[in-house]
Amino acid sequence: MSDGFNTTAVIVSVLLLATTFVATYFASRRTRTSAEFWTAGGAMTGRKNGTAIAGDFLSSASLLGYAGLAYLYGMDGIVYAIFACGIFLMVMFLIAEKLRNLGRFTFADALATRLRSGPVRVVSAISTLFICIFYLLAQMVAGGVLMEALAGIDFSWGVVIAAVLMLTYVLFGGMLATTWLQIIKAVALMAVVALLVILVLIRIDPNPLNIVEQAITQSTFGDNYLATGNSFEGSWNIVSMAVAVTLSAVGLPHVLMRFFTVPDAVEARKSAIWAISLIGGFNVLIAFLGISARAALGTGGEEIAGKGGNLALPALTVWLGGDGFTGDLLLALVVAVSIATLLAVSAGLVLSASSAVAHDLWSQTFHRPEREEITVGRIAAVSLVIITVGVTLAIGGTQNVTFLATLATSTAASANFPVLIMTLLWRRMRTLGAVIGALSGLVTSLALILTGPLVWPSLAPLLSDSLSTTAPFPLAFPILLSVPAGFLGCIVGSYLSREKPDDAAFDELQVRALTGAGLDTTKTLAH
Repeated sequence: MSDGFNTTAVIVSVLLLATTFVATYFASRRTRTSAEFWTAGGAMTGRKNGTAIAGDFLSSASLLGYAGLAYLYGMDGIVYAIFACGIFLMVMFLIAEKLRNLGRFTFADALATRLRSGPVRVVSAISTLFICIFYLLAQMVAGGVLMEALAGIDFSWGVVIAAVLMLTYVLFGGMLATTWLQIIKAVALMAVVALLVILVLIRIDPNPLNIVEQAITQSTFGDNYLATGNSFEGSWNIVSMAVAVTLSAVGLPHVLMRFFTVPDAVEARKSAIWAISLIGGFNVLIAFLGISARAALGTGGEEIAGKGGNLALPALTVWLGGDGFTGDLLLALVVAVSIATLLAVSAGLVLSASSAVAHDLWSQTFHRPEREEITVGRIAAVSLVIITVGVTLAIGGTQNVTFLATLATSTAASANFPVLIMTLLWRRMRTLGAVIGALSGLVTSLALILTGPLVWPSLAPLLSDSLSTTAPFPLAFPILLSVPAGFLGCIVGSYLSREKPDDAAFDELQVRALTGAGLDTTKTLAH
């Protein structure tokens, strides 16, 4: 791949982005109230919302990261993709319908139905901001890497350009624009990946098993290419990674927020089913493309793919297209959907974080007028993006984006999942339990990430020259300890609380969660 300016890639990217900006324009004309800005008026169909959820979840970490991990480490990348396929099974069976029946704009609305509103909204906003910043880092790194390697733009400027484009969707169109951006991106993404798979079968071998055999012979791991543990030392790292990926969507605020864009629990369940189907199919194909990249490029492609493997898929695309216009066009399609992917996911993340600030804090906790929510949300969005861009420029573009995204999902599962499940299912749950549980999971996950093998070797020299670069915590993902810490915090805090039991509130929550009693039924489906 050339590091020069790729005219075809830029043209195709501009055409795709122009389509999304047209959608943003029309969405902005239909966005007036806070409900329309945060949840598209709660009027999306399950099919549209499920496609948007898939678009939200199929980030640059999925497109570039899964392929890169499968290319570099074989089975470890496949494990990522396989466990990610089952994510929304947990969402569908555990929380999708209940959350839609209870909430309004954010998952903190669901918690506030039986717990004291102020404390749970504050702690939920804090965890949401941390999670969104972590996840945004993965998207901004991907944006900088793509624009630097494929369009000849400096990494730093690539990050800034991606941030400005992403803010456009959030500031002007809100959730409706972001939803249509996700739908357009998801359809384009699936089409491009399917095309690449067809070309792989034509150019390498029509039998996928033969392609796997070729990948094994081209790998430095040999037969161990299809064994776990190539990217991590020890089986517990694989277990922690699998649990982190599986629990991720149950705590990700920008994914949970999408269940408020449908009018009722039935459409919420349909959303989860559509999301499961699309995400499952995509992840299987993208893992196969990573293996195909190993078969086609061999060890010689590792330098092109980069240290984190983030450019393995673009490198395979160039190999499939060959020299000339066909290769440029294929690469342009991958670049365009990659850029659209990171912009769409980033927009959803920023919208979620800004809603936590504007709705949970400004409106509901500080009791400011609801009409000010959109303005405050826009200010919060700009501030969050500025912080994220600064951190992205500081860490550079060498980390695999899937690693960065999974750190975010680990934090989400640790801080939000225990509190949400205990609030929905445990009668003894108290407000203090929710606060301590969320903070316990959040602080534990952050501490273990910083002292883990992915961060500590780079962090230790900055703190002191005398510190060893051997990570004190051996696991890359902290979830095996941080999620239990969150549950333990919920239990301990609830038993320490002096808050009087309110069985009536819990019973009312159960009835509403299961039946939707009290849900606003005036909304109509947006066909």
